[in-house]
Amino acid sequence: MSAELTAELASLREWVADRAKDLPPQGLTDDLPLLEGRHLTSLHIPELIQFLERISRRPIDVENLRPGDFRDIRTIAERFLEAS
Repeated sequence: MSAELTAELASLREWVADRAKDLPPQGLTDDLPLLEGRHLTSLHIPELIQFLERISRRPIDVENLRPGDFRDIRTIAERFLEAS
């Protein structure tokens, strides 16, 4: 994992932790279901997309979004950060 990806992932974790509600006792993990677990809501998605564009320094084509793209931190990183 590159230093850049490590920094982007740390930023993503911090962003989610700042907004997540009712985290389980073990806290935020990379495989915690964010929307399904109602830790984030659909209202967070536009802001999250903008955040991901900023840290990855590339646009996200919202026409290419798929169900499950924002399932958990691991999925978000694989879909939007690792290809940068």
